[in-house]
Amino acid sequence: MAAIVNRPDPMHSTAAQPPHPRNARAALLATALLLALATLVPPAGGPGTAHAAPKATAAAGAANASEATLHALFDAEQMPERMRQIMQAVDQAQLDAIASIADPAEQERKRKAYATAQPVMQQHFAWQKLRPLVTEVYQTQYTEADAQALLAFYGTAPGQLHLNKLQPAMIEATLALAKFMDERVDALFDSSDDQGRAKGPKPPKPTAWTAADAHDGLAADLVRLLMQDEFNARMQRLESAMRAQTGLVQSGAPSKQQKQWFANISQRMRAEIRFDTVLPLIVQPLRAHLAPEELRVLLASERSPARKAQRAKALAASDALSARLQQTIRTEIFPELLAAMARAENAAAPANSDTKR
Repeated sequence: MAAIVNRPDPMHSTAAQPPHPRNARAALLATALLLALATLVPPAGGPGTAHAAPKATAAAGAANASEATLHALFDAEQMPERMRQIMQAVDQAQLDAIASIADPAEQERKRKAYATAQPVMQQHFAWQKLRPLVTEVYQTQYTEADAQALLAFYGTAPGQLHLNKLQPAMIEATLALAKFMDERVDALFDSSDDQGRAKGPKPPKPTAWTAADAHDGLAADLVRLLMQDEFNARMQRLESAMRAQTGLVQSGAPSKQQKQWFANISQRMRAEIRFDTVLPLIVQPLRAHLAPEELRVLLASERSPARKAQRAKALAASDALSARLQQTIRTEIFPELLAAMARAENAAAPANSDTKR
């Protein structure tokens, strides 16, 4: 993932520098995207245990989910471990990007800048910090009956497979998907003119993926059932996130040139990054974690009307959480990160250097 590497600054766009939001000082778009994507996958972690739901009151079916029930749900879903894994992946992505910078002086400046930003990120994305926000959002999406039904599902045999095997596989798939998406977006940026149109030869069309055996086929069936519609919605959120990041590094509304660039890039993203191109990335960890018979159990469970309704609820909740998280990143976290990193880079830059801002 490109993170704090040099990228054109949208505040100083020229014909040779497309107005995209990879800011040279703090191109933390990858972080925002990874965190936003992570809200859309079933929570992951080590082996989970289903927790007994607090007893419902007579009117619980119409009431918003209680904090106690949601906290039991978070415990069952191993939310603290999920956030730890995500932040570990973000941290490694930033460090890898810094290590790829060829200029030793520039690499050191970026290293010091990230060393300043890292504690800020860890503070804001610690589960203890996020739990009240997640609880508040989920209370607008789940009734008490919804939350208790989900806890009851986690106590069944398919629910235990979901917690103990599907979720670890899905977090691996999500992190691989986020890395793939970031690399593909980078490639689109790098192959674009100042209007976001493709320059140079067209990339070859990807070869259609086919299942190697019945195990692959079962994993692919489950992925399509759980993620295909979600992936298409995710692509729309990716476009929105890209536009939102421009506001983090410039003042005022996007220019006409920026709007045109985003429109063209979005069209190319939809054409080049499709569900069938990412399907193998997701199938691989599911195959590694789940035996064919376990995949059959999950497929039978997930095809039931009850699970279909629960997935619809979960998707609505993750949509709301993703939007709220993006707003928090945009209005609270990124300004603090940008300021901290700018101070660190200025302190590390030589006197009279153009790096000083």
